[in-house]
Amino acid sequence: MASPIDKVFEAIFGGIPTKAGTAFEKLASIASHIIGGGDVKHDDKLRGEFSKTLYQLDVHHLTDDAATMGEAKDYTIRNSKVGRPDLQKLGGALPDLKDIDAGSFFSATGYTKPAKQYAKEAKNITGKSITLYGLRPSTELDEHGFIKTIVITMHIIIPRPEQAKWLPHLTKKGKESLKILLKEGEDRLEYQMSLRCFYDDSGKETLSLQELTSYGYGDINQDSGKSHACFCLKGYYMDINGVLAELNGLEYELPYSHTTQELRITDDSENRLTLSDEAGNVLKILTDKKLKEYEFDASGNLKKR
Repeated sequence: MASPIDKVFEAIFGGIPTKAGTAFEKLASIASHIIGGGDVKHDDKLRGEFSKTLYQLDVHHLTDDAATMGEAKDYTIRNSKVGRPDLQKLGGALPDLKDIDAGSFFSATGYTKPAKQYAKEAKNITGKSITLYGLRPSTELDEHGFIKTIVITMHIIIPRPEQAKWLPHLTKKGKESLKILLKEGEDRLEYQMSLRCFYDDSGKETLSLQELTSYGYGDINQDSGKSHACFCLKGYYMDINGVLAELNGLEYELPYSHTTQELRITDDSENRLTLSDEAGNVLKILTDKKLKEYEFDASGNLKKR
């Protein structure tokens, strides 16, 4: 008979292990890695130093700081809590395993008061501590404060250079140089040109309009909704009908278009597990997306996909 935990495991991973309790052991192995990183192996074997007994470890967790032996019990079908005998079984193995520094226990149904008392005194009884965890399907109460949707409202301001007004400001020298374009007796000259680049005094192209405007157009006036300023162009020239005219700068008035878009980042997971401490405080919400990041190789080693 499949337990509620088995059904969650099947929904996430697409199947249930044939051996009862294995699904919960694997979930506990993943939870152990999420808590502390390092290397985790499910269903490992270690031989006792004194008794020479071969112990089975539901969770064997190795980090740079410690090695932990983890037990995992899913009593959801019989709807009972993990009792003191389960903790004593773990406590009896710990002194015999020289390479294990501490114990951990994962329960899908919580712990009896005597079990909690034993775990609290485990360091004095066995010489090694035992940490208790709860691991079960999450409830709405567990997920209070859990962020399910992030909403980002973006106000997008787009410059419209094709609608801008551009006004070159020539130096006195630059204005005088253009008089050569006037024919004798004329006092006015109209000339159409495209403004693409600027030159040095030898006529070499040194700056394009694209480069000049690539860093933006400065602040936007809150009243007009436009940028109105001047690029300083000392030492630059414009080519006007073959004549290099010296510049002071390029004045511009630039309009913008405004639009608002909403970006939603949503947690669409359908199955979540709550990882809690002995007191029931939620440590992590494990979503199906997070759990699916893991898999086990043929030897039981936990791997990131």
